[in-house]
Amino acid sequence: MSTITVANQIAAPVAAVFERFTDVEGNPARVSGIKAIEKLTAGPFGLGTRWVEAREVIGVTDTAEMEVTAFERNRTYTITHHKLGARIDTEFTFEPVEGTRVSIAFRLEGPGMPPGLLAPIEWAIAGRVRDILSQDLADLKESV
Repeated sequence: MSTITVANQIAAPVAAVFERFTDVEGNPARVSGIKAIEKLTAGPFGLGTRWVEAREVIGVTDTAEMEVTAFERNRTYTITHHKLGARIDTEFTFEPVEGTRVSIAFRLEGPGMPPGLLAPIEWAIAGRVRDILSQDLADLKESV
């Protein structure tokens, strides 16, 4: 799948924005689409942090186990989960620019699937994914 990317600028320092975005347990109160979070690992947010997220998608509650698979404090992190045989990576990037520019990049891969098999699914969900990412980003921006 081609990568779907959304970005926005937040009038706050990178460290404060990064801290807010990585406060997983606080996200149900800040992100309108997230209904519940159950953290599965102890300790601070970082490489290997895992949680189950319940999210409303098109009027239906969907759950997924998320894991932080890449992490560089105050710069970037990637959340990975698997759904119906596909791997989904969502990468968050934080850049200092008169505040913080936050970019969220979403990638869907079907390892072992024949080329083109995911194409109709990708086409069908691309707009919805962009809407969800944009809303999440707007909600988090408002909470900073």
